[in-house]
Amino acid sequence: MPPLRAVVIGGTSGIGHAMACRLASTSPSSSIIISGRTCPSPLPHPDIISFLPLDATSMRSIKSYTTSLAQTQFASSKIDILIMSQGIMSTAPRTETPEGIDRKMALHYYGKQLLIRELLPLLTASARVVTVYDGWLGSPDKLLWDDLDLKRAGNYGLAKTADHCVSMTDGMVQYWATRGQAQAGEDPAGRKRHFVHAYPGGVNTNLLREVLPGYLQGAVKAVGKVVLTSPETCAERLLEGVEVRSEEGEGEGRYWSNIDNKGRTIKGKAVWTEEQMERVARHTWEMVDAALAVGE
Repeated sequence: MPPLRAVVIGGTSGIGHAMACRLASTSPSSSIIISGRTCPSPLPHPDIISFLPLDATSMRSIKSYTTSLAQTQFASSKIDILIMSQGIMSTAPRTETPEGIDRKMALHYYGKQLLIRELLPLLTASARVVTVYDGWLGSPDKLLWDDLDLKRAGNYGLAKTADHCVSMTDGMVQYWATRGQAQAGEDPAGRKRHFVHAYPGGVNTNLLREVLPGYLQGAVKAVGKVVLTSPETCAERLLEGVEVRSEEGEGEGRYWSNIDNKGRTIKGKAVWTEEQMERVARHTWEMVDAALAVGE
């Protein structure tokens, strides 16, 4: 594999960490930045992977982060693959950040869209942009269109929050598939950017154990090794699927894909209308830009 320049948000643990390590091991001349709250110790592949801290629940932190990233080596040699796998497993009720966005929705949805928006100028013309979340269950039919951020009393809940974050991600993947080409320029091989929403399936990470009482964690860990996929296997399947499906989609004139935990195309995904994509995008930028303005 030729050298890659990659940024992996959520790359300090779990699936993101495994994807960063997979890229490093299969392309040893690559340059990879992983980001999250804390640097893993030890830092894997330290000759290839570097760490840049990020609080991915804060829009202002994301804005500062993308500005800093533009001053790294990616200012001159652009990003080939952007992976966003940040997430939390939480049963907490709605909890707003100081910027006025629910913490879970900020991490799972709004922050990822801001990252894409701000990093578009740093992406190569044939970059792969991968959101690891749930490319399976999203649909425009699951949205409360008059309350997309679920602030109205009675609308917020674990299931509905997941519906909205997953579904709006689907819509924005298709949105970026057309809008994201505008700044791309020409790729020497004629390839174009591709935007992917990936479903990882059941993966043996620490997310579930974070919300369980201590006396159950040993059992969950043991069972997880048997019934769940390892992060390393998940990473291998998703990365292969991203590349194969991107090339496949390009041959069809389609620059977005939803893939499953084996890297296969998820069939039957809704193609969003122009109006639906615009409504979600308009809402997203209103929320993000209002958060960025807090404290100014």
